[in-house]
Amino acid sequence: MTLVGIIANPTSGKDIRRLVNQAQVIGNRAKVNIVKRVLIGLHSVGVREVCIMPDRSGIGNRSVHDLKSRHPQAVEGVKILDMVLQDSGEDTTRAAATLREMDAQAIITLGGDGTVRVAAKGAGDVPILPISTGTNNVLPIFIEGTVAGLAAGRFAISGSEKQRNLVDRQKKLDVIINGEIRDIALVDIVLMEGSHIGSKAVWGSKKLFQVAVTRSSTENIGFSSIIGNYRTIFPENPFGGIAAINKDGNCDNQVSAVIGPGMIERFCLRDFRIIDPGIINPILSTRPAILALDGEREIVLREQDQAEFQLSLEGPFFINIRRTIEIAPNIQ
Repeated sequence: MTLVGIIANPTSGKDIRRLVNQAQVIGNRAKVNIVKRVLIGLHSVGVREVCIMPDRSGIGNRSVHDLKSRHPQAVEGVKILDMVLQDSGEDTTRAAATLREMDAQAIITLGGDGTVRVAAKGAGDVPILPISTGTNNVLPIFIEGTVAGLAAGRFAISGSEKQRNLVDRQKKLDVIINGEIRDIALVDIVLMEGSHIGSKAVWGSKKLFQVAVTRSSTENIGFSSIIGNYRTIFPENPFGGIAAINKDGNCDNQVSAVIGPGMIERFCLRDFRIIDPGIINPILSTRPAILALDGEREIVLREQDQAEFQLSLEGPFFINIRRTIEIAPNIQ
């Protein structure tokens, strides 16, 4: 049997940025409808085994229940993973790791950059198809759920040889604290003022010291767009970038960046440089401070902590949707 996993983050698209800005709210009812369409797409190409991560909102269970009356054949092989929830990003990582151990051929995620990051930590080499339902979405794409299910299904049944040509490998940033890899980021690492995590979502920008990115573009939203308005770094480029942010505003490189929905702010960049794979890069020694990974506060740095990072070209695999639909077999 060909197995495809689904991880739908019930908290994506609902953080504090929804209260302070003009961001779109993507509720769990909408996510249920997306999952339903994904299941229909998967079934249409012959995928008969699907496992969905459980959550307190019951997105998976509600999706299955709704489809039983109109498309019962689409949910015959759908199961909810049997796992204890911790109500944190660790649930997503453990679900992805479980799906990897079950030999899933693909994992579909619903969420933002943060969801993809924690899923990638558990997915290993299992390719991911990220659907955007989050706030800052550099990695996930806005795609109709039916098309996403169709693409993931065609990929899953296409066989290992063909699959190698249907994925794009992403870059990542390994976060090193006191000599040990602590975490990863797929888009950006931001050093910011602070001494405790609080709300994970970063919605203010007045306390930023440094930004490192795997990719950057004027079209991106989030902190990577700060560098993106100075230098474009494409996902396929074998390098990243880093810059310090001058808080007094006195510099030659001033940029405006969309750091969140409804949030356009000016930044003063200094000491921009390209970062190459495998090279250890120091993070500024300002302490205490917080490291935000892909837009979410994750690591508190104390006075004694030494923080570094390195760029790796061996990040997660993403399914190339266009290439998959064009090349992979259309098996009924």
